[in-house]
Amino acid sequence: MPLRQISNSIIFSQHATPKVRGLSLTEYRKPEKNALFLIPVTNIWECGRVTTSRIGIIGVGPRGLTVLERIVAHERQSRSGDLEIFLFDPSPPGAGCHDPEQADFHLVNTVAGQLTLFSDASVLNAGPVMNGPSFAQWLHEQSGMRTGEVDDHELISPDAYYSRGLFGRYLLWAFRYVCGMAPPHVRIHCKKTSVTRAHRCDDDTWILETPEAKVLVNYLFLTTGHTKPASSEIPAAPRSPKETLVIEDPYPMRSKLAAIAPGVKVAVEGMGLTTFDVVADLTVGRGGRFTVCPSTGNTRYLPSGMEPKIVLFSRSGLPLSARAINQKGVSGQYKSRFLHAQTLRDLRATRKLDFATDVLPLLVADMEYAYYDAYLRQKDAVTAVLFCNQFSRADAPQRQALIERHVPKQDRFSWDLLAAPIPTPALADQAAFSAWLTAHLHNDVKEARRGNLNSPLKAACDVLRDLRDNLRAAIDFGGLTEESHRWVLSEFLPIMNRLAVGPPLSRIGEMLALMEAGILRADFGPGASVASNGPGEKMRVRSVRWASQSEPIDVCVKARISMHSPLDDASPLLRGLLSDGHARLFHNGGFHPGGIEIDRNYNWIDAKGAVVENAWALGIPTEGIKFCTFVIPRPGVNSTALVDAGRAVGRLLGAIGSGKSGRPTPVFLPTEEEASAYASLYGGL
Repeated sequence: MPLRQISNSIIFSQHATPKVRGLSLTEYRKPEKNALFLIPVTNIWECGRVTTSRIGIIGVGPRGLTVLERIVAHERQSRSGDLEIFLFDPSPPGAGCHDPEQADFHLVNTVAGQLTLFSDASVLNAGPVMNGPSFAQWLHEQSGMRTGEVDDHELISPDAYYSRGLFGRYLLWAFRYVCGMAPPHVRIHCKKTSVTRAHRCDDDTWILETPEAKVLVNYLFLTTGHTKPASSEIPAAPRSPKETLVIEDPYPMRSKLAAIAPGVKVAVEGMGLTTFDVVADLTVGRGGRFTVCPSTGNTRYLPSGMEPKIVLFSRSGLPLSARAINQKGVSGQYKSRFLHAQTLRDLRATRKLDFATDVLPLLVADMEYAYYDAYLRQKDAVTAVLFCNQFSRADAPQRQALIERHVPKQDRFSWDLLAAPIPTPALADQAAFSAWLTAHLHNDVKEARRGNLNSPLKAACDVLRDLRDNLRAAIDFGGLTEESHRWVLSEFLPIMNRLAVGPPLSRIGEMLALMEAGILRADFGPGASVASNGPGEKMRVRSVRWASQSEPIDVCVKARISMHSPLDDASPLLRGLLSDGHARLFHNGGFHPGGIEIDRNYNWIDAKGAVVENAWALGIPTEGIKFCTFVIPRPGVNSTALVDAGRAVGRLLGAIGSGKSGRPTPVFLPTEEEASAYASLYGGL
């Protein structure tokens, strides 16, 4: 089949000027020869058929793309009917926050082999498998890469960390591949725009408003991903040159940080992944270079002279811990010995859980198991096996006795020390804290180099990541008491993020190099903040531990990801859904942890408590009733992102196919080879 025939499933209108209720639109220019992607576009008023089921997907980042992938996979196996799918996203389809055009020094914090958009045999109850490459496999398959970090002759490693821009190009390719795999009865329309309002009609259809047109759909998915609070959209008040410039949101960094002059003092609030992006942009992004000594592995920074002076501060006073060298392969995970998901479900059937008493002790026991397994394997493999066999069958007092017999006190695992690692002497003064923090970061680098199986510390911390599905079994859909839910989000989750989902190892080495070069400081201790003495004066970063320690700053960059309520969202879409009663906020008792309320099939719950049968939400719009939704699918581990999408899509297609006799297999199907070639035609590297 010629490649051009595959594109019949996608509507392209880049040469046409569609008419929409008297409004003339020229929305997309013709792509240049080497463009990264070709945006398809149409309008429902031109091409809809009465017998066709129309599906809207608002937000086409990775979550929206998994919904599209699941629909196409189902329809390749058996036809539900004629489908038209309308995709809405102002960003390139598939990429979401992984802008394909961002600088290559912004890294993903997951190794390439553990990122995918496609299901596999491990994914249960999510529909048929549609084969597609993982990120690492795609890197192997592609050639002629337009990137400075990978070329045709470099060996691609599934255990390496690549740029978010490169991952964004994979997501773009995956979008085109999924479109190329669509059977002829599935037509896909992509509009590079935002939906500003969704109106529900008397017949339960939806009218979706965009700045350009109104689109009618029968079914609706909300997969908008990371959004911004309304406060971030308020223009900054005029300021005098003597006042501090406050940057509420550093993205997109290329434009937001451009006004920061060399040599000025910049305070960065937060020490999470966003902060590492900010630091990279203000250093490497300005011509600085990191070099690594081949013999020691230590990193050195060679400044360009264009850098500002950077001060980091946060509530904990600590950056995220480095991700260890991956020794688990693509799909290797720690398997729980104590925190069993079914045990938690059974307990939830009787009452709500208290995380600190019902969940955390079991989680810590699993972390201890991983820690002592790694610790004893370094000494004697047989002893490790015998210890672990006894440990997994013992109760808490017996486990403690076993530890005391085999492990010296100074080498034992301590959750308390992981949660609060700063010793009292380190808080004596700023110099003591600075010295301790430097030693702490060097030790973190050393442990990360040992790997996530061989380092006892990193093996234990990786349990937090590997058992997220088990934690979801306890937390999702209001499983915790109100008080416990508050505690998890305010106290436990920041610790979990610091220990388990940090940046690549290289980032901590670079942080140390910048500290050594005098470019960066992070020595204001826990709880530091910024404040102004009054109008016309510069803000100061202040230590709460040492009252005399404060410094004026020229720029304050707020580098925290907002987990605001949909009620406070900058988009009128979410606010409108709430005010119109089509959706309601999720509350656990009197606590609103975020997100809208959904049922276990991911259908919205409206203001009256009724299920909205033809509307679903996945990902960050549900962060609150669901736990830890900002994840990319991983191969071979029954990824929750694919399971969730499969469940919702199964309900969708069940509704479309209800009352129909038989579901025939499509006569013609594009092959994987044809879809791959089609995707690479405009979407390769």
